[in-house]
Amino acid sequence: MDAGEADETGEVTVTRMGLRDGGWIGYAEGAIFVQRDDEKVKISHSNVTQLSLRTLEWDLAVMSVVLLAVGTFVAITRNVYIGIVFGAVGVWSLARTYDDRHELIIHVDGRAKPVTVHPVDPGECHERLAEVAGLELQ
Repeated sequence: MDAGEADETGEVTVTRMGLRDGGWIGYAEGAIFVQRDDEKVKISHSNVTQLSLRTLEWDLAVMSVVLLAVGTFVAITRNVYIGIVFGAVGVWSLARTYDDRHELIIHVDGRAKPVTVHPVDPGECHERLAEVAGLELQ
């Protein structure tokens, strides 16, 4: 039985892929499903306008590295405590940016904000969802 076909009982099989932060994203005939700890979302294929995969928010990564460098410079030349604070904020920002890497963005017609998920295997998930939804890869 292919993904999304109804079996003898009339139930639809959903092909699932895990998310890094818990939960899963799946697809079946006609819909994409996202289930996280606190929410369940069903998106009809006809409502998906665009699928994109963002590998890293480069502007935040560069800003974080610059903040870390400024903190190091200030700690060496001026004030150790202020430099440590700048450096700590830079490290925190860099770690947060790293955690948000490989973000799959699903733009949905009629929703103000797109649905964003972090799949375990982002490349495969992006390709499969684009194939199932009938969209071009971006």
